Amino acid sequence: MSRLPESAHGPLRFEAVNAASWSVILGAPMLVYLKAHGAPAVVLGLALSLSPLLQILQPVGARLLPRFGYRGLMVRGWVARTVVTVLVAVVAWWSLTLGAGWTVALTMALLTTFSLIRGVASGAWMPWITQLVPEDQRGRFLATNQVLVTLTTLVCLAAYAWVLDRLPGVPGFTLLFLWSAVLGWVASWVLARIPDRPVAAEGPPGSVAWRELLRHRPFRALLLFDLVAWSAFAGAGVLWVPVLRDLHHCSDGFIALMPVWAGLAGVATLLLLGSRLDRVGSRPVLAVAVPLLALHFGLWAALAAGWVPLGVSSIAAIQISGGAGFSAWAIANTRLAMSCIPPQGRSHFFALHGAVAALGYGVMPVLWGAALDLLEAHGGRGWSIPGHAWLYLAMAGLGLAALRWHRHLVEPAALPTRVLLAELCRLPGRALARWWPDRP
Repeated sequence: MSRLPESAHGPLRFEAVNAASWSVILGAPMLVYLKAHGAPAVVLGLALSLSPLLQILQPVGARLLPRFGYRGLMVRGWVARTVVTVLVAVVAWWSLTLGAGWTVALTMALLTTFSLIRGVASGAWMPWITQLVPEDQRGRFLATNQVLVTLTTLVCLAAYAWVLDRLPGVPGFTLLFLWSAVLGWVASWVLARIPDRPVAAEGPPGSVAWRELLRHRPFRALLLFDLVAWSAFAGAGVLWVPVLRDLHHCSDGFIALMPVWAGLAGVATLLLLGSRLDRVGSRPVLAVAVPLLALHFGLWAALAAGWVPLGVSSIAAIQISGGAGFSAWAIANTRLAMSCIPPQGRSHFFALHGAVAALGYGVMPVLWGAALDLLEAHGGRGWSIPGHAWLYLAMAGLGLAALRWHRHLVEPAALPTRVLLAELCRLPGRALARWWPDRP
């Protein structure tokens, strides 16, 4: 963090602590918990979609900013959602008494409340961060931030898998949800110590009309590209647990440990791109990330169809391609949004961007989950491969279709994609030259 301005250190600390909290309530442990209580794929899709779907409430948060400010709105939201996490732990503790049906229903109701609060409060985060981090250091900041979040999540997921293996059932899940709540309080405390910035810096309240936002061509092009890509990527979190649990009968601990593989690949990718993103730009990174994610989905389809066996090599290939692709996509897409959104009305632009993300990355998990349930119930008869594989192939095709809109993205300072590819291809040779001993 020494290369970044002092104002960026607080957000990095908050993101690391916050990741340890949400990796339980919004991550693999929650999916395994719901699946253990008999939740169908459509419910898993809904659980995944609630948080991104309710980002559509970010415009509400943008309207509250003049009253509470960036920090005030975020702190209030994080305290409230931590209280909800405590209630999730209470439901988990009483799950045997409540029964599977009531446990799933109450948990989903609390997840809805949690995500609703998050949707309103998080409308302050991106415009706040954009003011805290200078433009020429945003790539480094985003890469550093994502490395911290990924490493934190990796350590936590490994610990959560260990807990679920040694405390299966009610004790293990209750302990994890309580741990998430404790970290939520810590995250709120750290958040309250981040320097605030005046909302007035965006311009007078109401100075940007909502109908005017889509007339900004760089922003409109990014929205169209993201909507198609998000629609494809949204299914990634829905299908992998059913593939491993239902088709390959993997244990809950093994499933909870799966994201660690992708996280290691993501960290390596972020370290590789962190020093290059501000120089080459976001567009070439996105042009490489999308095909890599299409390959990732294709590999999942091959595993689901039985074309490749479940083993170390297949899991490594799947998780490395996914971890590298999603990490590159995330930091490049966020950086491009920060650069193409104008200062005036910044919170309104980010709120609309979040609302469109809610449509693509919020609604689609439910549709992917419903499609899987439908294929398993009616569409798989007489087919040689399961519905999981068909849906993964559809996701790969939809992801590649997003490249049609990539050429419309506006980033004048970006280098051509071939420059990035040529530099990446030279890296193995440079590494070999650096470490190979000189011989006379």
